[in-house]
Amino acid sequence: MSELGPQADEVQIVLFEIGGTRYGADMTQVRRIGRATDLESVGVPLGSPSSGQRALIFAVPGGGEVCLPIDGVLGVHPVPRDALRRLPLAVGLSPFIIGAWLDRDQTVLLVDLLSTNPFRTEATHA
Repeated sequence: MSELGPQADEVQIVLFEIGGTRYGADMTQVRRIGRATDLESVGVPLGSPSSGQRALIFAVPGGGEVCLPIDGVLGVHPVPRDALRRLPLAVGLSPFIIGAWLDRDQTVLLVDLLSTNPFRTEATHA
């Protein structure tokens, strides 16, 4: 096992906040963190940021980048895979929310960033 990189049984989760709600996403989906005004936005599928002009920037199938406006980044945390929980569709949350993680005493909703992209086509989103 390497002490330099993430373990195979861990996922690097980037924690971020939008409108007072904590979210997390697989860091492998994020290209960089930047300004919300730099690129085409996916809109506000998780709600409008209450402050700040930050954004998670990620690639879209077929090339290019889009951004998800956020209030701020709370850090990147290695999370054991067995600590992540998939949520059933019946929960009634946004279709972009794919799971949850309990970070100490706070629930972090896990987001699939690629599914927030309204510019994707079914042919490129498998």
